[in-house]
Amino acid sequence: MGQLYLWINLLAIFFPLLLSFNKLGHFYKRWKTLFISIAIMWVFVVTWDIWFASMNVWGFNSKYLIGIEFLHLPVEEWLFFICIPYSFMFLYDQLVILKTPNFFKNIEYILDFVFITIAVLFLIFGFPNLYTTFVSVLVILFTLLIKAMKPQNKGIFYISYFIILIPFIIINGILTGSLINEPIVWYNNAENLGIRFFTIPIEDFLYYFLMFEICYLAYEQKKKATQTSSL
Repeated sequence: MGQLYLWINLLAIFFPLLLSFNKLGHFYKRWKTLFISIAIMWVFVVTWDIWFASMNVWGFNSKYLIGIEFLHLPVEEWLFFICIPYSFMFLYDQLVILKTPNFFKNIEYILDFVFITIAVLFLIFGFPNLYTTFVSVLVILFTLLIKAMKPQNKGIFYISYFIILIPFIIINGILTGSLINEPIVWYNNAENLGIRFFTIPIEDFLYYFLMFEICYLAYEQKKKATQTSSL
């Protein structure tokens, strides 16, 4: 059990990594753009993950860890912020490559409004709880930024997010204590709304959305800049 968090990360990235070399998508050719976008996400997400861990907003159960830690985070948590966004961006990229119909094209602005509204409500009812406040404010700011910058394939981004909710619920459910005796990641309910979807704090749905929208925005902006410079 001391390697469970590590195995969750490895299983999450296994098939996306393996399929990154397929002849259709050649995702590995866009790794530079991908990892730049993940690095930008780290600036806005991992920094306060470190702070929150040091403040006991959340923490990690040593029973499920291999025991290596850096800046208050176990090595598995660092891997989490590579494996999970990698898997999401692989899905998004492949849906774009496959020219998946953008079923959300006519309601993209509605979805923007829905996520901003949810974040505002979280902020109203959760302020000044640290987790709820930070994730809500950042979702509002980055969703407004996406509206202003108008990156390509926004509807495909939303489709990808809704698809990824299925493995998200499984993975995050295990991390927060579903199907196992104790949670791998525990939360201080004084710093969130205290409302759970099964064992998952509802803020985590915004947290994943935030991670993905930062990666998506940075990814598309980097692609745009590369295409412009090559002209």
